[in-house]
Amino acid sequence: MKAAAATTTTTRRRRRRSSSTMRRLRAAAVARRVRELRRLVPGGEAVPAGRLLLRAAGYVAELRARVELLRALAALLTASCAAADDDGGACT
Repeated sequence: MKAAAATTTTTRRRRRRSSSTMRRLRAAAVARRVRELRRLVPGGEAVPAGRLLLRAAGYVAELRARVELLRALAALLTASCAAADDDGGACT
């Protein structure tokens, strides 16, 4: 009976230790990702983590808007060059 109790206690300790190890590993992974995000987001080095996430979300939205603008400009330029080619002119 005591052997079973000792085994149960040992198993609990192992699980608790494993759980705390996993928590530390997750915390370290989050810290690494926050450091990387600070490096990628303009002005991210000087703000707390919560504000960094807000700033990153705004930065991603800004980048998406820039991509859409560049796509529209590329389409416009492509259409302009196609029209110039049809007229025998050069695309500039």
